Amino acid sequence: MKVKVILLIILAFLFLGMASAAENVDYSNETKNITFEGVNFTIPVGFGESKDNEDFNDLGSNGQTCFYVNEFNGEIVITVISDWMGMSLNELYKDGAIKSKVNGHEGWNYTEDDLHYFGYVHDDKGILIGVTNETRLYEIIL
Repeated sequence: MKVKVILLIILAFLFLGMASAAENVDYSNETKNITFEGVNFTIPVGFGESKDNEDFNDLGSNGQTCFYVNEFNGEIVITVISDWMGMSLNELYKDGAIKSKVNGHEGWNYTEDDLHYFGYVHDDKGILIGVTNETRLYEIIL
């Protein structure tokens, strides 16, 4: 299962780079509260959903990813792995990651290719958030 999680995370990173190329994005002029795969998040002002959700069932994992961008090349990617089945936080570890807390959630924080990531477990789901501005993590994660 750990290999599947790693593959899922790698795919999420690849899709994050593609998200900024989206056309016809409807940017929001207000903060939006969303529920994605049963988990609540907040999308900051100025961001719009950039493409259809990605489904990773072909990897044998029930993972979904959604993407948001703003007009200033800001990006947000949210991946929720719903079939986590009691796996530990250590399954989301990436070399060089630092254990930290964001809004009370313990997880792994790291930077790769100028993007900031935070992976954590919530309600038996593995969650990975990627952002271009690290302070956005505190706005997005509830």
